Amino acid sequence: MKNIIKSTFIPVLLAIVFGSCEQKSPFPEIKNGANFVALPDPLPASVTAANVNTITVALTGAASASMSFTTKSQNAVEIEKVDAYVSHVRGTTVTPAATTAAPHGVMVKSITTLNGKEQLPVSDLLTKTGVTAANLKANDRIRVRFVATMKDGRVFSWQNSGPGITVNPLGTTFTPLLDVLLQ
Repeated sequence: MKNIIKSTFIPVLLAIVFGSCEQKSPFPEIKNGANFVALPDPLPASVTAANVNTITVALTGAASASMSFTTKSQNAVEIEKVDAYVSHVRGTTVTPAATTAAPHGVMVKSITTLNGKEQLPVSDLLTKTGVTAANLKANDRIRVRFVATMKDGRVFSWQNSGPGITVNPLGTTFTPLLDVLLQ
């Protein structure tokens, strides 16, 4: 009889104790991440995952060219700003080199109005990186990285964004960068 009482009483008691306690997660509720997409303007004739982030510019006209792109966001009202940072890439060498203090490059512009067109003169981008048009070579890239700051203070960049947030038709939710490819 004792065994029957123990085998019945203990599970019932545990169910009452643990079932009545409200379990609260120690982690904050995760809201949507930054949905920010920057696309070359105009888009390539055939958009692929390989060219959707590339704006091709003739090497001879780089100093007078502009990097034009369109921004899109499904949750623009939740995004405070998107900062654009620039660096020059030649092979595996990035100028300026990423540091702990400046992991994204040199700040170029804060974009506060999304779902529109933006234009950055290539000469301004070169000035920020410290590279002159005379020093450019074919296949160099001028890379613009985007860092989105949400109104609640969360920050999204190439370091912490991925397709698991909110997916757009190209399979990404966040455009971490655009490249100006010099040819």
